[in-house]
Amino acid sequence: MNIIGATDPDRAWEEFGQEEPYFGVITSSKFHNSNLNDESIEEFFQSGETHVEHICHTLRSKVKPSFKLDRVLDYGCGVGRLVVPFSKRCQSVVGVDVSPAMLAHAQKNCERRSINHAQFVHAADLGSLAPGSFDLVHSYIVFQHIPIGRGERIFRDLIGLIAEGGVGAIHFTYAYDWRTLRRLLYEIRARSGIVHSLLNVLQGKRFSRPFMQMNIYSVNRILDILYGAGCLNLHVEFSCHFGWRGAMVYFEKTSVGPPVNPCMLSLN
Repeated sequence: MNIIGATDPDRAWEEFGQEEPYFGVITSSKFHNSNLNDESIEEFFQSGETHVEHICHTLRSKVKPSFKLDRVLDYGCGVGRLVVPFSKRCQSVVGVDVSPAMLAHAQKNCERRSINHAQFVHAADLGSLAPGSFDLVHSYIVFQHIPIGRGERIFRDLIGLIAEGGVGAIHFTYAYDWRTLRRLLYEIRARSGIVHSLLNVLQGKRFSRPFMQMNIYSVNRILDILYGAGCLNLHVEFSCHFGWRGAMVYFEKTSVGPPVNPCMLSLN
C-alpha cells in the first residue's frame, strides 16, 4: 500500500540533506543540527558500526558462512553512517543516495576519517554500475520512503548488481500497528499538503518542511522478485519502529534465473 505525501520524495530528501542530514537518517532529537556535537556524532557512527557488525554476523551464521566482503554497495547511504564501518571491512564500498547534499556530507565524513576507497553515486546513476559486481548489496530503512512501484524496480536493479554467490540484506516496511484514529490522521496528513504544513506550525516546525512519506510493501511481491532472480537461502528478521513493522531480508544470489530447488526461508 502506498502512503504518499504531497511532496516529491526526491525533493524532500534533498531538503533533509541540506537542513537536517543526521536527523534525516535517525529521527532522534539528539541528531538535530542544534544538538550535534562530537559526542552525538560519535554515537551516530557507533550505531552504524553496531549495525554493520550485526549484518555481517547474520549473513555468515544464517545465510552463507563463506561469504566474503570485498566490494559493498549501500543503497540510501545518507551521510555515510554505514559506509564508514563497511569501509573497515572491505576493499571498496559504494554509497548511493538520491540527495546530492547527503552524498556531499558522506564524502566529507569519509575524508575526515582518511577513507579513500569509498565512492559515492547519485541514485539516478545506479545504472552506471556494472552488473554482478558486488559481494554485498545492503539497504536499511530506505525503501519505506520510496513509492512502491519505483521501489520494486530499484530492488530488481540492486539484485542485478550482486555477483553470483553474493548476498543481499535489504529492509522493507510491510505493515503498521496503529489504532484507527492515528492511522486516519496520518493518512490525511500524507495526502493533504496544507494539513501537513499546518501541523508543522503547531509542532514548532517550518511551515514548508517536507513530509517524510512511508510506504508498505507486499511480502508476497518481495519474495516473488527474489525467487525470479535466483535468490535463495533466505533469512528474515522482524523489527518495529514507531509502530511501523519492518523486515530485514537476507539472501544469497545463486543463479540468473529461478532456483530449481525450493527456497529455504527462516524467520526470526
